[in-house]
Amino acid sequence: MKRDIELCLTLYALSAEYTTGKFSLEDCLAKAHEMGYTGIELVACQMIPEYPHPSTEWMDMFVGLLKKYELEPVCYSAYIDMGTHSDRDLTEDEIIQSTINDMMYAKYMGFHLVRTQHAISPAIYEKMLPYAKKIGIVLAIEMHHPHNPDVPVWKEFLKIMDKSEGWLGVVPDFSIFAETPHKLNIIQAVEENGCRQEKVDEIIRLHKAGTTKEELPSQDYTEAEMAFVEDVYHTYGTGTANLSWLDAVLPNTVYIHGKFWYLEEDEIDHTIPCDKILPIIKKSGYKGYIASEYEGHHYSDEIDSCEQLGRWVRMSNRILDACE
Repeated sequence: MKRDIELCLTLYALSAEYTTGKFSLEDCLAKAHEMGYTGIELVACQMIPEYPHPSTEWMDMFVGLLKKYELEPVCYSAYIDMGTHSDRDLTEDEIIQSTINDMMYAKYMGFHLVRTQHAISPAIYEKMLPYAKKIGIVLAIEMHHPHNPDVPVWKEFLKIMDKSEGWLGVVPDFSIFAETPHKLNIIQAVEENGCRQEKVDEIIRLHKAGTTKEELPSQDYTEAEMAFVEDVYHTYGTGTANLSWLDAVLPNTVYIHGKFWYLEEDEIDHTIPCDKILPIIKKSGYKGYIASEYEGHHYSDEIDSCEQLGRWVRMSNRILDACE
């Protein structure tokens, strides 16, 4: 029986395997099916060879693969390439046309949702509403760290979504709830960047305790350790996730990115408090997909992405099942 909240896979989670040639596109889809996913997110600029203008032949091939592996096309992730021209940014008209193109391609392949980026600007985003209605595609923007509902531009976006009748929405990314460095981040700081383990542990402990960056004993840290300080305070905020942000975004949430970097064998996310986040999402009445988005490949190419994705799915199912 299908649940109100389903788990899908963003193919970006298999970036390491895809970009190195270990997996083809079909391999990624086959692996998604094998791991029990029922839907996928396609990152268009990464996996469509002719992007931003995929051919009909390629799109038909992709639709055929989805049918072969019994996968639902959940989200088409578009890209606003402001650097298309070397001498200028895209104009408003060019951004609108590019977004319309992506919505049309997504519709052809059976997607009902296009995820765009905050570079679209509130003014342009509001102008996309009639196009979303006419094409029949929900147009959503990803809210990714360091953005959150308190950022002024996001207050504008959310107001626009409020009056869009569901055609414009938000894709909250779990990165906005990250609290403390994950294992791969720590290993990289010590083994690759030369930080002292005891100083890394101290920085993490003080950050968790609510010590501000200015209050740290910076005179005791090397240049590499100060760089780690900047990373920690930029990426993991105050050390405690602001769960009230969920109340601000869930009314307009059409899809969710379940970002994570590393799960150990205990299958608990010690960086992002999924044990608190998922029950709130469930209780809100949200119906739709949460995408597994593993990004540990940014820190290590020695970790098995599929093993990590399997751990995340089991963890999420365990938490969601406990909410039933």
